[in-house]
Amino acid sequence: MPGAKSYTRAQWDDFFRTLEALPEKPRNEQRVTVSDAMKEKRVQIAATQAKGYTLEEIVQEAERKGIDVSIGAIKYALYRPAPADANSAVTDTRGSGRGQSPSGRKKAEKRAGNARDDTRQQRERGVNQPGSMQIQDAFSFEIRPDIENL
Repeated sequence: MPGAKSYTRAQWDDFFRTLEALPEKPRNEQRVTVSDAMKEKRVQIAATQAKGYTLEEIVQEAERKGIDVSIGAIKYALYRPAPADANSAVTDTRGSGRGQSPSGRKKAEKRAGNARDDTRQQRERGVNQPGSMQIQDAFSFEIRPDIENL
């Protein structure tokens, strides 16, 4: 079985110096994924839809230009939340809930309460005790490792 590949620090340093010395690729030669392109051009896609074109027609136009993309890929790229949007929806656990709707705060408080209840239930079952290796979730039976035949 082959081991993990390793190289000298000098080889890595030389490689990274080479990477730093590479010139920037011209913008028109840079590869762009469908997801990245849709993020950059959401406004233009939305404007095209506002003109009355469907996503199917937009995909057909892309195919005419040599871009092989599916409707699902465009929908996913257009409508999935950006990572920054997901972080802004995270609740402030200190209770202030700034920037959230009241229903968002209630949901977050309910989730926090559920997490506390789950922890309490685990302690009651002895799951968090040192040396305990009981594994159980809400939808299954208790699993204990076989340590008698070691």
